[in-house]
Amino acid sequence: MRHFRIYAAIVFMVGLGTATRGEDRPVSLPPLETYQQLKTFKLSGQSVHVENLRLQRDRLQMVFTGNFYFQEPVAGSVYGAMFSGQGQLQSEPTSIFERDNIKRFLKDTSVQATFTTAILYFSDETYRELSSQPSGDAPPATAQEFVSRVEPRMLKETGLNLSGRLMSAIYNHDNPGVFFAEFEGGNRGRFSALIDHQTRTLDSVFGINGGEKGILFKYQGQTSGIDIWTAFYDDQDYARGMSAFSDSFNLVSVPLYRMDVDLRDAGNNLRLQMDLELSALADNVSVIPMKLNEGLSELGNERRNKGMRVTAAQTSDGTMLPVIQDEWESGFSIILPAPLTRGQKKSISLKLEGKGTLVDWKSNFHYPRSTETWYPRYGYLSRTQFDVTFHHDKHDRVASIGQRIKEGPVREGADEWITEWATTEPIALSTFVYGRFQRHDAISDIEGRKTPLEYYSVPSDVLQVDEKFILQEMDNSIRYFRNLFGVYPYGRLGAAFFPADFGQGFPTLLLLPVTGTGMAVESPRNIAFTDHEMSHQWWGNIVGWRSYRDQWLSEGFAEYSGVLYTGLRMKPKDADALIMEMRKNLQMNVQTETGIGKEKLYQVGPLVLGSRLEGRLSEGAYELIYSKGALVLRMLHYLLSDPATKNDREFFDMMRDFVQRNQNGWATTESFMQVASEHFARSPLSRQYGIRNLDWFLSEWIYQSSIPDYHLDYKIETKSDGKVVLRGTLIQENAPEDWIMLLPVVAEFSGNRLGHTSVVARGPKTSVEIELTEKPKKVRLDPDLWILSGKTSEKGS
Repeated sequence: MRHFRIYAAIVFMVGLGTATRGEDRPVSLPPLETYQQLKTFKLSGQSVHVENLRLQRDRLQMVFTGNFYFQEPVAGSVYGAMFSGQGQLQSEPTSIFERDNIKRFLKDTSVQATFTTAILYFSDETYRELSSQPSGDAPPATAQEFVSRVEPRMLKETGLNLSGRLMSAIYNHDNPGVFFAEFEGGNRGRFSALIDHQTRTLDSVFGINGGEKGILFKYQGQTSGIDIWTAFYDDQDYARGMSAFSDSFNLVSVPLYRMDVDLRDAGNNLRLQMDLELSALADNVSVIPMKLNEGLSELGNERRNKGMRVTAAQTSDGTMLPVIQDEWESGFSIILPAPLTRGQKKSISLKLEGKGTLVDWKSNFHYPRSTETWYPRYGYLSRTQFDVTFHHDKHDRVASIGQRIKEGPVREGADEWITEWATTEPIALSTFVYGRFQRHDAISDIEGRKTPLEYYSVPSDVLQVDEKFILQEMDNSIRYFRNLFGVYPYGRLGAAFFPADFGQGFPTLLLLPVTGTGMAVESPRNIAFTDHEMSHQWWGNIVGWRSYRDQWLSEGFAEYSGVLYTGLRMKPKDADALIMEMRKNLQMNVQTETGIGKEKLYQVGPLVLGSRLEGRLSEGAYELIYSKGALVLRMLHYLLSDPATKNDREFFDMMRDFVQRNQNGWATTESFMQVASEHFARSPLSRQYGIRNLDWFLSEWIYQSSIPDYHLDYKIETKSDGKVVLRGTLIQENAPEDWIMLLPVVAEFSGNRLGHTSVVARGPKTSVEIELTEKPKKVRLDPDLWILSGKTSEKGS
């Protein structure tokens, strides 16, 4: 069990156990037939009339006056309804940052909405509650047309297959069941609610996997995407103070992905065969939902036309398996011939094909259109082994994840080659690049530990690339980060030219754009960029993040790692300039779909909101987990150091400890802060001020979004005994009144001598008294900008 806290004075214990399962309930139809009938959503003649009927679904409170028209029974039960009349919905926020999120989208402190129609999909107790009401009128002539357009529209806009989710809930016996409603005709226009207690679609479609069970959202168009007004835990979570992350509800584990990838027609088609051995983690596992293509968008019909499609599925004995995959769906479902029991294994083979799934650069270089979602995956960043064989032309080369096991012709003299890549450690994601690459090699030898280095470059007649520079940087980075964070555990490190405006750091394979190729000016920013990607071998790969709330542990840590490296590789002032740039980023007004917004970047939300920070009202706000994430880690660097001696060994001991505890696994924000707290308790600042943990730091800098201003007003006094004392007031503004922070103070003496100490800010004003060895020329508050602030100043006499 691990603590997971929400800033609402509620503490959650996050369980790592198995999902809640329902009782066996016999279903009269095969799953595929049930799915087809659910998808038809044919209205029956049954209806009920309600007056001020209250229907509560966790944090959703709904009131209905009008008629409900029900779907025809499917497999003996009713799973859908249409409402027409007058309705209201209310949802109170569950935390400060959810309240602020609602305020940003709706200009209100809670969700208050009216509606005249609603389409409901459910596998919970909704039908039982509604069908006990008095009979109503027959559905209007337009009702069937109205309900029939909801699911196709939802599929295109979000990738959510409602009927597929209901079908899997029925046959996997999910308990509690699923609830979805689309509302229209009121003050908020068309909007939707989704409650998925097993979090399957919340994770795969909306990226909500931090334990939340429900969301309220609104589609804003192809270019604007989806506004998630609020996300919430279910009532059981709040009642017991416990919530489970999405992976606690996994149905199966997959210890190995074995893939055979045909690249011989890469300019047109990508063909893939995948062999999986599934091991059931629960009973009654009948339907396996897989992720695929969720990285592709609605724009340009990309998800529909350029994603991978399943063409066949079968078991190891040749039994063909039904597969549900809508053309717009972000994922697909495999229907098993018989339910699996816990611990039972099942071998499955899949065949897939995609047209336009690869993007071409200069005709001869090919990359997955979505580098992370081009192949089927189960679960959120579940770690597994990969063994991938690529079939390709003899003139081309393939770079992928892990170790290159073989490379050569399928038979002597053949034009078709195969290249096999396999991992020796469990990893979360795999990718590849393919084309007329030229491979350049080197060796990183650190105390006898040899790590092969490879860079897949484009030929010089295509683009001038400094391959020697890249290989040297790879070697330098392994050496540097090994000393700071621990041994590089993978057997090799590769990199490849990547024609994009961003980079990625997969396990053992860096995708480096022009910025990282050495062809650009060797600037501090480019050095920091490259080593940001390098450090992802530790932050994101060796140690993964548990949910979207924790991804700053990867990006923020990598950003700060790049700064640390730049300070050594270039000059300390270059690292200082990068720190200043991050601080300025946080003070910039965010861009909205209509222009420059009123909010500054840091005001959009706290680190714990992660990817939810980005949206049409805060374009580019995902930058916050980079800049603020790095600066938060830098503050911990200070707190775990000795201000008097500037010894920071405890900080790096903490970082290595963090890696060792979570190697080949994942971490949460809270588990990281627990490790930091343990080390902080041994630090000089902890002993000096009697602060034994970092709970306050977690609350302020990760769950909240304030950035204080600091000012030190002081006087220097010389006592009768000759001792020198600084007395003054430390002012802390633009933060809650209970805000606490420790700040460095530097006294400048004659002869360019410096004295280092610290002060603690407790609330708006704190009295300060510091004994000095002699009268200083000047006293400065946090001159090296260790502490994140809007403004820091001092005035003395």
